[in-house]
Amino acid sequence: MCLIIPVMKGYDKYMKKKAVKYLSSFLLSGALVFSAAVTAGAATGDAAQGDTLPESYSSVEKGYVTEVKAQKNNDCWAYASMATFESTLLSAGIQTGNMSTDHLNLWATTRSNNKGWIRTTAGTGYGSCALGYIMSWQGGVLQSDLEGIDLTKLTFGDEAPQNLARYGATSARFLYKDDPDEIKRQIIKHGGIYTSYAQSAYCFSTDILSYYMPEDYDGTYQGHAVELVGWDDNYPAGKFSTSKTGKAPKGNGAWLVKNSWGNNNSLGGYFWISYEDKFLLHSRYKPSFAIESFEEINSGKKLLQNEIYGATYEFDYVDSDKITYFNHYDFTDEFFTLDKIIFKTEAKDADYALYFVPDANGKPMSDKSKWTKLSSGKVDYAGYICDDIPDFAVPHKSGSIAVELDASKAGGKSTLGVDEWLVTASSDYVFINESVKGQSYISYGSGIQDVMDWYAINNNDSLGGSFVIKAVAVKDDSYIQGDVNLDGNVNINDVTAIQKHIANINTLSGKALRAADYNRDGRVDITDATSIQRFINKVI
Repeated sequence: MCLIIPVMKGYDKYMKKKAVKYLSSFLLSGALVFSAAVTAGAATGDAAQGDTLPESYSSVEKGYVTEVKAQKNNDCWAYASMATFESTLLSAGIQTGNMSTDHLNLWATTRSNNKGWIRTTAGTGYGSCALGYIMSWQGGVLQSDLEGIDLTKLTFGDEAPQNLARYGATSARFLYKDDPDEIKRQIIKHGGIYTSYAQSAYCFSTDILSYYMPEDYDGTYQGHAVELVGWDDNYPAGKFSTSKTGKAPKGNGAWLVKNSWGNNNSLGGYFWISYEDKFLLHSRYKPSFAIESFEEINSGKKLLQNEIYGATYEFDYVDSDKITYFNHYDFTDEFFTLDKIIFKTEAKDADYALYFVPDANGKPMSDKSKWTKLSSGKVDYAGYICDDIPDFAVPHKSGSIAVELDASKAGGKSTLGVDEWLVTASSDYVFINESVKGQSYISYGSGIQDVMDWYAINNNDSLGGSFVIKAVAVKDDSYIQGDVNLDGNVNINDVTAIQKHIANINTLSGKALRAADYNRDGRVDITDATSIQRFINKVI
């Protein structure tokens, strides 16, 4: 009755030189196995203020949840992730409606170019699908903002309506079974967290109120994603059914779960799952996560990114304590002031430094003395890290944002998230990336190399990947196009400034360089000077 398919890195088609590695992520379907509807109720709990964790807590009582939904297909991961995003907003005092799981499900289907997530809207999925969607500012999209749009008539992921998300996530913390106190803190802070467990009807109580899978359970099961919204340290071990498994938990305590099977029990669709459950919060179903931070999306800001799917893998191929990763961007529009830098890494406790790297012959400059350091710190947790850097106006038309990771003190590797293709054990593609040369670069030891070349040389891999380094850029339109000397007027002095720049007499940068690019083609040349002269003559 249950289907679990392991996903691993595909080495058969491209004959990888590295040993086979598993992604440690499994398909999540969460098939509806119960349907009886009974009177809705609410879980109880009392959250204390301050640092001390209470014995019980419920985001339901706090009003940090929307109503329980009933999933339509094998898309529990979509329901759990959108419920988590909804709770995050509600706990921050932002009133929100229901987010569209259908929009996420469509977005995470195969694209018209046969790339992206290779699945149908009725197929199973992954938590990584949803996390990439949230972190790329593609969603969640409110159902109310999709009125009049029939998503069922759309087929490909790139047909999903765009630019409808009102809030975009900027950081996400990965959570683990061995740190329950951190999970509790995140639930209090953000209303709920996304996680998964192994679902089997044999482990549910007959009233569908409690669930426990013992460690020695070896029956069938399938992955199911849910939102954890509370806990009770004193929930009795005796309330978990033993009629089919033969074992109860050794101790009391349970998490409160918001499910996606509709109102099917006396808690209105919520249930309790034991702290000791075999696969809850297990690495088999990673990632479990909390959305640490977000911000409102508006016309004054832009998310710079070379991928929209988030990290599908951790770039851990290089055994080096210190690695620098680069993402190259164009800054030819008004969004050239960097406000935040986001990167995904599982190198917890590693030191990091962030840089702006100017170009040299179209790729990152290797002379580090010419780099601008933007910020530095320590990786506090595995996941998507956001550094709210001091605002930095990029002085050039193009350049790279670099993340230098140093794990020499923390131990382990300096790894970074990468948007990379995946296949199943049976060699079926699960995800095909859209990486091209010129997007991402890597440096360790000496020299800077395009990561597509790195993949081709080291892994015999033509599909490659793109590093997950993003930036929030804010709009700066506080200058006049053509006003090169920034005196508030466009006149012959500006033409002269361009001519001196072309002749290498004076070098323009920042706003002056952008104002000089009169036709906004990414270059400052005689065409811009001529265009400004024509403008001046027309005015005269």
